[in-house]
Formats: sequence, structure tokens, C-alpha cells
Amino acid sequence: MGFWRKRNWEVALIGGLLLVAMHTSFAFAAEKLPPEKAYLYEVYKNMAKVSSVHYDVSVKADTPMGVVEAVINGEAQEKPLSMKNDASFTFRDILNNENTMLAKQYIEQYQGNLMMYMFVNQTWFKQMLPVDPGLKAKLAADEKTNSQADMLQFIKAVKPLRETPSFKYMEVTLDTIQLSDAMGATVKQDTMQNKEMQRAAAVGRLALLAAGDIKYTVKVDKATKMINEIEMDLTEPIRKGAGLLLDIGEPKDRAAIEGFLAKSTLHMRASYSQFNQINPIEIPQEARDNAKDISPMSKV
Repeated sequence: MGFWRKRNWEVALIGGLLLVAMHTSFAFAAEKLPPEKAYLYEVYKNMAKVSSVHYDVSVKADTPMGVVEAVINGEAQEKPLSMKNDASFTFRDILNNENTMLAKQYIEQYQGNLMMYMFVNQTWFKQMLPVDPGLKAKLAADEKTNSQADMLQFIKAVKPLRETPSFKYMEVTLDTIQLSDAMGATVKQDTMQNKEMQRAAAVGRLALLAAGDIKYTVKVDKATKMINEIEMDLTEPIRKGAGLLLDIGEPKDRAAIEGFLAKSTLHMRASYSQFNQINPIEIPQEARDNAKDISPMSKV
């Protein structure tokens, strides 16, 4: 169980990357757009209509200590909101010794919040994920279009990269200043005044500002105008963000940390398929009957 808790940040990172990559891209206005933005705007209007999807996500960190890989394949549906994931976390050291942890995860709506079930080390656990009232309002159907329009500020640029008979490849640049401001505004709306969350958000805002522009590549199926794949190289943003935190903290082992970061890389890829073809997601009865409670997380 300790292993799983230590890796909550990995799951959060993967989820965060997906949310940034998918949802910030809904932010294009319908008028006076350059051709590449207008095209991608139409693509994301199509994606916004998707009610269920299969996805495959991989995150790979290559470091002087070894390679860490997270691989997740899962499904998600909108009504009722639910997800299921099969995940593997693998660490391979410089001597090629390998250690892998497998996990299953289910998430469902529960009394206005989210309930997460996890199967790790042959044991089921469950954890409540409180949902902020403000987020609940934003997720309401009549707010969906407005929320997408509000996110226009997060898109700095869209650039065509290449094209094949079947696919278009486009580079999207996020405006980290606007992302940082939005994070700050969200924290101010925190009705629970979670101090831990506020401190984490402050650190995250600083790291975002230091990271500079964050870019990702979108692969679009030309026939359906749907996203097939998203890919992000997070190496430089992580180095820059960590560099600022090192400037602030001035740790004694700074040189070692900088050397580690300089020799490390971080890549993420997500692919999407089976749009609107997913069967209803059901929580295994075994999980409902036997899952052990974990303290609720901070709200999402």
C-alpha cells in the first residue's frame, strides 16, 4: 500500500497531462481564426461530442538511475461519469534489473463526488475524491460551451507540422502565464481552504512560469476529423521548472540534482480510439464488497 501512495503523484501527473492535452485544446473561438486554428477548432468540436472512448497512455522517464515507465490502457464514459484503467509501473535500473507493479483502477460518480477503487498487491482499496462545487457547476451541460470558450486564453499558437493522405500533424503551444493565472484563480475559489493544496498550487504556478511554453503534437484523422494521438516531450519544461525551484530552495546537493535533470528525459504519449463504442463500465462486485477504505483525498 505504501508503494501505491508514493506513486499517487505519477497517476496525478498522467491524469494532469491528459487533461491539459485534451481539454485546453477545446479553447478556440469560432470567428477570425487562422486556417490551422479553424481546422483544429472543428476537430475539437467533434471531440467534445464524444461520450465514451478507449485510450492508451504511456509515460517514460529515462534517468541516470534507470528507466521508469507507466503504461495505462483504459476506458472512460461521460454519463454517468466513470473510468476503468489497467496500469503497469516499471522501473529498470542501470544493471537492467526490472521491477513492475500492476494495478487496476475504477472510478464512478458517488453522491455528487467520485469514488475510486484500486486493486494493488492482490488487495482492493477505495478512496473518496471530493469534487469542488465550482467544478460541478462547470461540468453542467449548459456550461460546457462557455467553459470551452473561456479556455481560449490558454492557447498561444497552433502550427501545422506535416500531412499524409490519412493524417494531419499539428503543434499546439500552451500559454503557461495564463495557465498559472487560472490555477491561482481556482485556488482562490477553494471553499475548503485546503492549505496543502494551496501550497502545492503555489509551487506549481512557479514551475509553470519557469517552464515557458509547453508544446504538444496532435495527430488528426483527416477522414473523421478526430484526434488519434497526442505526444508531449516534457524534458525542457521539467528542467526549467525544477531549475527555478532549485534557485529558490538552494539545496546542498544542487549540483547533483542539476546533473540528474540534465541527463534525464520525460516523454508522454496518448492515443484514442473506439469513440462512442464503449460498453457501460461496471465496478466489479468484488471491489464493492471487499475494498478497504483510504482517507479521502483533497477535492478535485
